[in-house]
Amino acid sequence: MSTFSDHVTGAELARESVRALVHATIRFNRPDGRGSGSDMPEHPEDTYWALGDVLAMVRSLSQVVQQIGAAHDRNAAHARVGDDPARGRTAVANVHASVRDALLALERAHHGLDTAMTQSSRITWLPPAPPPQPRSQQTPPEPSPSSHRPVTQDAPGL
Repeated sequence: MSTFSDHVTGAELARESVRALVHATIRFNRPDGRGSGSDMPEHPEDTYWALGDVLAMVRSLSQVVQQIGAAHDRNAAHARVGDDPARGRTAVANVHASVRDALLALERAHHGLDTAMTQSSRITWLPPAPPPQPRSQQTPPEPSPSSHRPVTQDAPGL
């Protein structure tokens, strides 16, 4: 269940959702009545929508990282390393610098995903070929016209 006020539970739910997505995107197949598991045909057209959702996640993740950095900055006066407030402020400054680096990396990731989504939108995917039939269900080949010779009976007495 989504939560908008419990940051710990929200982070745990997000982690679990991303973990589920990791497993779901191993292959882009979905149940469509043919095959099961990895035998199901892939649907690469779904990658476009997955890219869009991941792009939105990166945007949201950037906002989360900014908010975490802001929480450190707002509370810097209360930071301590051991009992030393100066070392606490230094640690907060180090967090701030690391958050800035992470935000730059997320900005690059956002740009790359946006470009990938644009390129993916140009692709037309052909449907997968039907799976081969087992030999027992295959129809025998049609005889060629040259193998059909009219059968004639000689009339008696000729």
